Amino acid sequence: MDITRDHRVNIAAYVLAVIGCATAVATGRHGIEYISKPLMMVILSSWFFFNSRRYGDRFTLFIQAGLFFSLIGDVALMFQHLDEFFFLIGLGAFLIAHLCYCIAFIHNIAEVGGGDGLITSSGIGIAITLFAVLFSWRLTPQLDEDMMVPVVTYVVIIACMAMLAGFRWMRTFPRSFWMVMAGAVLFMLSDSLLATNRFIRPRYWLPGVIIVMYAAAQFLI
Repeated sequence: MDITRDHRVNIAAYVLAVIGCATAVATGRHGIEYISKPLMMVILSSWFFFNSRRYGDRFTLFIQAGLFFSLIGDVALMFQHLDEFFFLIGLGAFLIAHLCYCIAFIHNIAEVGGGDGLITSSGIGIAITLFAVLFSWRLTPQLDEDMMVPVVTYVVIIACMAMLAGFRWMRTFPRSFWMVMAGAVLFMLSDSLLATNRFIRPRYWLPGVIIVMYAAAQFLI
């Protein structure tokens, strides 16, 4: 049995890593977090690579790159309790990850072409834009001047990623569209909760919930 390709083994390993990480961040056990959090993206990235049917395809390469920069972001954010600068490093890494996802989705959209499904896709884009604008309107008064530009830039990029996921409607298989779309929405929601917990109203139970939502988002994408 090739464990790099076995779905049951990889899903089980990923779920265990997520549970370990969510428990660690919820209880402040950094030692467990230092192991389980990077392990999440290592497992997911390996599983994706060895099960991809399109080696060398640009869509596949950019998704793989997104997972790699997500791993860097995860590692950086593990140490934000030691130095605030690690938060900015993590933010930058995830910004690049979302740019990689954006390029992958653009490639998918351009490859198929045509105007099918534009009304539905445009509706999804409008809904995502409204959410991003309203959330930014609530968030920006709580930001320090040095955080304003990087955080708002990140909000714009992740909103673009979700909108581009919406424009894959009728340009890919329905299962692929709905999985990626759900992942993009979960990514936006998990990052919104992270920003809320950090800048607006901290809640002791939110970090564990954020990890589970983030892990589900990456899995679906």
